[in-house]
Amino acid sequence: MGKVVSLDNLLASMEARRTDVAPWLGALLGEAGEKFAHLGLPNRRVEAWRYSDLAKALHESVKLEADADAPPEFPGACLAAFENGVLVDKLSSYCAMGAISLRKALAQQDPAVAAHIGKINPQQDHPIVNLNTALMEEGLVLHVPRDVTMATPLHLRFNWSDVETQGDDGRHLRLLVVLEEGASATIFESHDGAPSFATIVSEFRLAANSSLRHIRLENFAAAARQTAVTLAEIGEKATYRGFYLSQGGHFARHEALLKLAGEQSFAEMDGAYLVADKRHCDNTTVVTHAAPNTASKQTFRGVLAGAGRGVYQGCVQVEQAAQKTDAKQLSRALLLSHRAEIVTKPELEIFADDVKCSHGATAGELDANALFFLRARGIPEAQARALLVEAFLAEALDTIGDEVLRAPAAEMVRKWLARHAGEASHVE
Repeated sequence: MGKVVSLDNLLASMEARRTDVAPWLGALLGEAGEKFAHLGLPNRRVEAWRYSDLAKALHESVKLEADADAPPEFPGACLAAFENGVLVDKLSSYCAMGAISLRKALAQQDPAVAAHIGKINPQQDHPIVNLNTALMEEGLVLHVPRDVTMATPLHLRFNWSDVETQGDDGRHLRLLVVLEEGASATIFESHDGAPSFATIVSEFRLAANSSLRHIRLENFAAAARQTAVTLAEIGEKATYRGFYLSQGGHFARHEALLKLAGEQSFAEMDGAYLVADKRHCDNTTVVTHAAPNTASKQTFRGVLAGAGRGVYQGCVQVEQAAQKTDAKQLSRALLLSHRAEIVTKPELEIFADDVKCSHGATAGELDANALFFLRARGIPEAQARALLVEAFLAEALDTIGDEVLRAPAAEMVRKWLARHAGEASHVE
């Protein structure tokens, strides 16, 4: 059975974590721990967590089942292999691209880490960011020098296979990526298995004219409980492109909190979620336009079967100085079951007067006319419905572009459709 995670255990671990560390780190951990202790674990009384009650999920004992696929492999990529929340050097090759483990960077009191960690698009009262900061030990640090293009992707492989080694307070990992001016990199995250409880916070700083491609695949088992936060500051003429694919878990939530801090910066997020059985998947985004002539685009597509539950909360914030902002936001959901549930909450907060901002949300069943078209050409009903679902998701997958990077996502979709052909063949 999955472990019950208590607030008392988390607070006790925070107190122990602050001993025998550098003064600057102790101050950072202590401040984050105090803020977390004041706020506690987020629950439905917190507006941003109204549809995803983490406190409740952590107090539930869940049944562990061997229903996870093997992690994807990327021959030629630099690998950082995390097994049950621990970075395993003998399985990894991340050093080839100049990355170092967070544990080593903190032990060496790396000044570059001290200058950036906890300071990229800071979220002062965010419970998960504070929890993660107070307990972070494992993780990875990548610094890409000026005008350097990393030809090889960095594969961050998070595999969770043994709940007994994950600790009573879970595992809390931190990623720090700094791209200097004109630099570019590709980061691919794969999440497999069932973390008893894990938090992952990624901090990305993109200097002027830099670019980052970021792909996340959450191929969790049904018992997984994880919440992740992606923080990014995007400088002048810099570009962030993110693709997120998840099949949920007992509790799976990913937040992308992006700040367009420089003029002519651009952020694009495309996401897809496939939620069946009684799984829960939450995608929450906040894009802050803080400079003039910035643009953002986010499109999320969801397919829900059985008693699956999906949440999409998308917020665009336009500050007063961010004139000429162009922001687009779209959510589309496909319901394959009358028991499935989708919650969509788009928001616009605009304090500038010369902007182009739009949002839209749709939810419904498969197109009856398209289904009739395929059936009239001799395609069996179950196959016709599965083809329509696959076509719906293909629009999201095509945004990845690179065929090598797209292949694991396409395979994940194919396996999910094979498992849930029954839901795809009729509306329950």
